Amino acid sequence: MEGKHLLFSRGKKKKKYKFTDDLMVVDTVVSLIFASLSIAVTLGCVIYSTIKGGEVSDRVGVLMLISLVMALTGLGFGLHSFRLVEGDNNAKRMTVIMSLVALVLLLILYIL
Repeated sequence: MEGKHLLFSRGKKKKKYKFTDDLMVVDTVVSLIFASLSIAVTLGCVIYSTIKGGEVSDRVGVLMLISLVMALTGLGFGLHSFRLVEGDNNAKRMTVIMSLVALVLLLILYIL
């Protein structure tokens, strides 16, 4: 009975799901996700603050700090991905630029 069970289990292959191709390094993907989320949270807070006329709770400030941490983390992962040999340099540059855009956007909002 066990031999029959082993016979059937040998032919099954596990399906692997990939969200990127082999040219993307994991650090680049993480940096892209963090930079995108940071920009989205920042723009969402600005839109919400504009709709409410500037009278928002402290939670918006906390969301902006979370956005800052995500932008810094994305920048760190993006810069670390340049040390790795494999991966596409254009994608690495794009993630660093997106993280810098998120940081500049937060800096402009802090000054204003």
